[in-house]
Amino acid sequence: MESPSQLRILQIISSSATSGAEKHVLHLSRKLQERGHFVKVVCPSKGWLPTVLEDSEIPYKISNMKGTGWYRTMLYLMHQSRKHKVDVIHTHLTRSAYIGHAASMLSCTPVVTSVHIANNDQIYKRLARGTNRLVAVSNFVRGMLHGKGVPDKFVDTVYNGTDFADFAPSDPIKVKDELKIPHSRRLIGLVGRVCKEKGHLEMVEAMKTVRKEHPEAHMVFVGRVEQPFAEEFSDSIRSAGIEDRVTLTGIRHDVPRLLDSFTMSTMPSHIETFGIAALEAMARSKAVVASRVGGLPEVVRHGKTGILVDLRPEELAEAVSYLLANDAVREEMGANGRKLVEQKFTIGEMVRQFESVYNKAADRA
Repeated sequence: MESPSQLRILQIISSSATSGAEKHVLHLSRKLQERGHFVKVVCPSKGWLPTVLEDSEIPYKISNMKGTGWYRTMLYLMHQSRKHKVDVIHTHLTRSAYIGHAASMLSCTPVVTSVHIANNDQIYKRLARGTNRLVAVSNFVRGMLHGKGVPDKFVDTVYNGTDFADFAPSDPIKVKDELKIPHSRRLIGLVGRVCKEKGHLEMVEAMKTVRKEHPEAHMVFVGRVEQPFAEEFSDSIRSAGIEDRVTLTGIRHDVPRLLDSFTMSTMPSHIETFGIAALEAMARSKAVVASRVGGLPEVVRHGKTGILVDLRPEELAEAVSYLLANDAVREEMGANGRKLVEQKFTIGEMVRQFESVYNKAADRA
């Protein structure tokens, strides 16, 4: 028999890739199901997300969301809402926000819409009605929505959570052996899509200076290299003369293990609505050097869990060199970061806050 507090949630996301929003849907769905709620996910194509949903025994439906698929997906949401007496349709990313909005109006089911990225689309203002809720991944995004005309009374801030603190420690030496990096090297990591927006060019330029002061420093870039950027990135590494101090791992599914091998992590992004990679590094007790943009100052506490800088190679180099030269400071920052994650940024805490948002949307608060 269902608990009176059980919620019935349809999640819809218009991507099945391996970026932050898709991982968020997976973690949220897993934990909601563990806590006794009914969850079903609708996603657009075969790929990473449906595979891991199936492995986790989370019900899902693959439904095309482009062209006429948009209309069929909307009808499917309406049908599922009535069949399962759904309390809330939870949308992720812009295309799904439009589909969820239409299905909501026709089925009279409230919508919760997560806003993961900086976006000027008017759909978010349209969704601010009735008991619908918009969820910002940071107060930076919340302010952005308010600036676009979304009344603040419809918006909740719910920070993303991570389970990286739950993984057992791993051996850094084994990682270095696997990546063919000498044991004496001290690894500086950057986890995320390898592209201009994530600050990879600035980080390469910074490493020219860091290497002069700390010849044992070695840069590790973890993530998929975006092809339009690949040639420019390779040229920048050659021009900097640091080919022997750079390792590219490509996409990895053992990021906690890699983080354990890093001396510190970096996130020199041009813009970040939140900064999940910084959070994951903190969960592995790593100090973080990050750019002072977007939602990153809400994650990385300057002087406490890392160092925030303006996005200039010389500032990045100075912060990285300082942490390499000051082991006690760096390790204290790492310990502070881990503690902050355990207090504020767990998946359990994230899900408890979403339960509150769902109850408000379903008028059960």
